[in-house]
Amino acid sequence: MKRCLAVFAIAASLFAPVAHANDALEAKVRAYVPVVSLAKVCDIRINDATSDDHRAMLAAVKSDPNANKLAYRLHYETQTAYIKARDGGQRATFCKDFIAANSQYAKARFTAVVEDHMSDVSTSVQRAIAHNVCGAPPVKLSKADWKPYALIKKMLQNEHKVAKEKAETNGWNVTEETTAVTEQFCAVVKTR
Repeated sequence: MKRCLAVFAIAASLFAPVAHANDALEAKVRAYVPVVSLAKVCDIRINDATSDDHRAMLAAVKSDPNANKLAYRLHYETQTAYIKARDGGQRATFCKDFIAANSQYAKARFTAVVEDHMSDVSTSVQRAIAHNVCGAPPVKLSKADWKPYALIKKMLQNEHKVAKEKAETNGWNVTEETTAVTEQFCAVVKTR
């Protein structure tokens, strides 16, 4: 009897790594499929590590029918939730909440752009932008800071214009979309 139990224990240990591998694959599918599914419609920039993991996960999903079905179902459910929110006039709120919930994998594209630009300018330019756009205390700019300040203001104006055009083209709430751009911008500026 002890020998039979020993054989069973060995057999169970052989299958355990496979079960964990499937669990790991399932966790990746649950994490990455919704993010990639909403990348275009919510204007998300996916970080490089997530992109690499997503490609590897897609290769693994091809050989696992259960994971493949799960990926399809998650994509469908994510798109359905987005469409329901969009049709209910809640697109910007849905995307904002989704990005916040998945910030380890992706961030709003505009947030990533602002972070990149803000890393290249002085603290006084950042503070002046925060004052002008976000209502922070006033700051004096040096002559050298006026050009980067003007470039960042122009970038923000362009993003507002793009958000307005997208909203008008797609039938979204224009005020909500442009406000979301300002909120993303101010969130980045305030964290600096």
